[in-house]
Amino acid sequence: MEGRALGVRMRLIVPAGMVFAVAPIAAVIMGDSLMYVVLPVAADDFGVSDRLGLAASFWIGLALSINRFIRLLSNAAAASVYQRFGVRWPFAASIAAGALTTLACGLGRGLAPLLLARAFWGISYSFMRLAAHLMAFGVGASNIRGRLMGFFNSGQRLGSLIAVTAGALLFQATSREVTFAALAAVGILGVIAAVLVPDLRPGRMATGRRGLRGGFGLWNIAVSRLPDDSHVLRFPLLSISLMRFATAFAANGLAIATVAPYLAEIAGEDETVLGGALTVVTLSGLLVGFRWFSDLGLGVPLGHVSDRIGRRLSIAIGMAWMVAPLSLIATLDTDGAAVVALPVLFIAAVGVNTALDAAVGETAPTAARASAMGRYSTWQDLGSALGPFAGFLIAARIGFQGGFLIAAALLAASWALYVIAVGSPLRQGAR
Repeated sequence: MEGRALGVRMRLIVPAGMVFAVAPIAAVIMGDSLMYVVLPVAADDFGVSDRLGLAASFWIGLALSINRFIRLLSNAAAASVYQRFGVRWPFAASIAAGALTTLACGLGRGLAPLLLARAFWGISYSFMRLAAHLMAFGVGASNIRGRLMGFFNSGQRLGSLIAVTAGALLFQATSREVTFAALAAVGILGVIAAVLVPDLRPGRMATGRRGLRGGFGLWNIAVSRLPDDSHVLRFPLLSISLMRFATAFAANGLAIATVAPYLAEIAGEDETVLGGALTVVTLSGLLVGFRWFSDLGLGVPLGHVSDRIGRRLSIAIGMAWMVAPLSLIATLDTDGAAVVALPVLFIAAVGVNTALDAAVGETAPTAARASAMGRYSTWQDLGSALGPFAGFLIAARIGFQGGFLIAAALLAASWALYVIAVGSPLRQGAR
């Protein structure tokens, strides 16, 4: 009886359908995560060099970012496919395709095959992420959706962590071909779990095509088509998406990309920080690594907090704790300020993002949930992609501190817009 009760409790914590969605994503994402570690230091091994008058560093950056840019188009396509064919088989196909892109990165050589593989990875990930989001609403009750969104974020970060530790060691001990072939094999095994997900049919939950607004207007591009009686939700959906753009821009893009050069600027010629205790590279790696550990360890508990206190209040508290550390770095030009502020920023980002992931699905009507969440993911990808580029452009004009200040202002403005759209976070029972 005790064993049966434990099993029931575990299913209440994370339904089996969610596990079958997240486990294969964690398995197949390892190849992508390892690329960020090994490509910059072993570009020659991948056949990446100066070409067409552009330095190898440009092509490395393009290879690591093209997957995000391609998702600006593929997110909406994934929603359409799921609405038409259901979730199970397209999701399983995306896991298989993702594993094949990992294999292509290991066995292929040259810039063109690498860029093509990375682009196909971006398309595959659009399907994976949306499937996990839809699964959280298809198999989970309303009081655990934040927890399930956190479980997805933590699960995929577990795959990333394994890749940058065990995968990196395997890369050093063997070869590029052996390492990526091994990771691809793990990804292929994930297909077994993927075919076990419930075959949700988002399109069948719709109230009918006659009830959806058509056309290609700005609102449809920004937040998806909505039922005629749900057009009042456009502004709230847009405000949630813009806030997700801002958090991705600040925490996933600008802060991670510019922390190393910012610390190097503070360190000067000796390239050490904190009174010579650490090198710039070591401290930067620890701070960026903390971002991943935050997702891994705090996604589920912070998602549970948003389930308990409501999305609006959870978002409000998290946004305050994101704006404050960015403002601190912008005000105090010291390595100590960065060491204190960035972990706070990353922890707060986990809580905000998990609450936003749940909020967009809860706000969107059932008839448009898949497409609305697909467009929401596009805003997220746009923020992650633009953050690094904007960070360095801003730094060239007004310095790295200026970039952190602009990121803080963007977060504050997006939250203010959200409050205008949905109301005060202090309202009783606000979601």
